[in-house]
Amino acid sequence: MIDRPITHLVINEIGIEEEEILVGATDNERWRWDMEDEVETGANSKTIVYVTLTDNGKGYAVSENAGFHASPGDPTREVAMSNLVELFEIAWSIKNDNLDYKDAREKYFGKKIKKTTNTM
Repeated sequence: MIDRPITHLVINEIGIEEEEILVGATDNERWRWDMEDEVETGANSKTIVYVTLTDNGKGYAVSENAGFHASPGDPTREVAMSNLVELFEIAWSIKNDNLDYKDAREKYFGKKIKKTTNTM
């Protein structure tokens, strides 16, 4: 197995509960390894970053949180941290579009996430 550079994230986890939406991602290499096993769906790939939106029931504020499973020096750390905005946008889209688990999974599971740079 030849290692390739870690260039982007792939959505591999979606959770929707009444008060919380979770979107998790793995790196492109872990995703590729699992998909090459042919019995895997990518859902078992290690999630290296996740974001949550939590409605605290107050009707006016939703908390945004992020978590990482990428230690300092880990090559996945930079790609995980640099794509937070994109992951939060997906979580907000799920919330604002009132997607259920099936529809959110169909729309986002396996989606590549790569930060684009704005040029002025």
